[in-house]
Amino acid sequence: MMDALPRLRGRIAVLTAFVCVACTLPYWRAIFLPLISDTYLQVWLGRKYLHVSTWPDLASDALYRCRATSIWLTGAMDAMFGSAPIFLRTQSLLLHVLNVALIAALGRFPRIGYRISIPAALLWGLNERHHEAVIWYAALPEQLVFFFVLLTFLLWLEWWEKQTPLLYLASFCAFLLALLSKESAVVACALLAFPVVYEPRKWRPLLRGAIPFLAVSAIYFAANHAARESHLHWNDGTFTLGWHFIPVMLRSIGRLLTFWGFGALAVIFFLRKQIDWRLPAIALLWIPVTLAPYAFVAYQPRVPSRHVYLASLGVAILMAIALEKLRLRRIVSATLLAAYLLFNTGYIWFYKHDQFLNRAEVTESLVRDARMLTENGRHSPLEVSCFPLAPELVTLALGQRLNIEESRVLVRPLSSPDCGRPKINLVLD
Repeated sequence: MMDALPRLRGRIAVLTAFVCVACTLPYWRAIFLPLISDTYLQVWLGRKYLHVSTWPDLASDALYRCRATSIWLTGAMDAMFGSAPIFLRTQSLLLHVLNVALIAALGRFPRIGYRISIPAALLWGLNERHHEAVIWYAALPEQLVFFFVLLTFLLWLEWWEKQTPLLYLASFCAFLLALLSKESAVVACALLAFPVVYEPRKWRPLLRGAIPFLAVSAIYFAANHAARESHLHWNDGTFTLGWHFIPVMLRSIGRLLTFWGFGALAVIFFLRKQIDWRLPAIALLWIPVTLAPYAFVAYQPRVPSRHVYLASLGVAILMAIALEKLRLRRIVSATLLAAYLLFNTGYIWFYKHDQFLNRAEVTESLVRDARMLTENGRHSPLEVSCFPLAPELVTLALGQRLNIEESRVLVRPLSSPDCGRPKINLVLD
């Protein structure tokens, strides 16, 4: 028995490493994409708030204090390696791989097990549905809130089994970092209740343990609501409180499940007598619980792909449960896995890739034209017109890419929606 345990751990480590490497496949091509416009703002924020002396200013910003971890990480990356696209995208992909490894670690708990957690990690890591959170660097908060929420959950489960105060403290600290990553971190409070599905009689100690998490979440929300007049997303139409969240939630769940999720549900229902209902129930509950903060989105009919990064774990667990029950049918399982890998990788490589290129072209064309106009050391002011995005992105992009001072750039208001591609000219005396 003692000899078998190291071999088992070694096998789990090898399988986890293989899954982590395999999950990079859909994103290899994306590493070489140019930066999308919002990334320049993310880099600027990283440079502005990296140093401790600027943290009081960050704390007074209602929006960005809830994204502090991504700002600090971006600032550190920029200070060490610069803001070249390949460095930022590689860092984003490595964080995605780290999240895959965290999912695999759920197998430490016998009620989940590695036969579920490792396939779930693979299926989640390859899933194209949340690709935007990995490819679009400005969506870095989604990856970090996933990391800290799942770390909170893992440490909570460890504490639940061992009742060690240090594990409880570690879980609470991870939760605080989750709150510094994005507002949606409050869903961790609901996830803490999942052990009660297996041990319903222990709800009182669980509730006592959850009280500090709930109290901090209440203070966090109250501070956010009190600053709503200065909070961008309370005022720009991004999110609105209202009953529209119900159709948004239903559309988003359907979109998130897709063929693969509904297929897994069909297998689970067909083999329901062989399956402990509690883990599928947790996976099903995971989806709406983690989608809830995003379901108030007001500018489109369903939750954007980057916002389903955490919720898609529930779908991956459902698929892993179905696959585990099909494992004796090896040809069927292997065929389904191959089809899943090819579909998700192909979708990102050949369909979404060009869309990201087009999104980046707005600032890329601007930088190319500005580089031509300023070559040979010309220092005349530049005038930009027909730029369809926020004007400050012009000065950020030209400053970061070409070291052009903000005072040398004049951005004209967008005259009409059909203005055409951005234009940039020298202002001659």
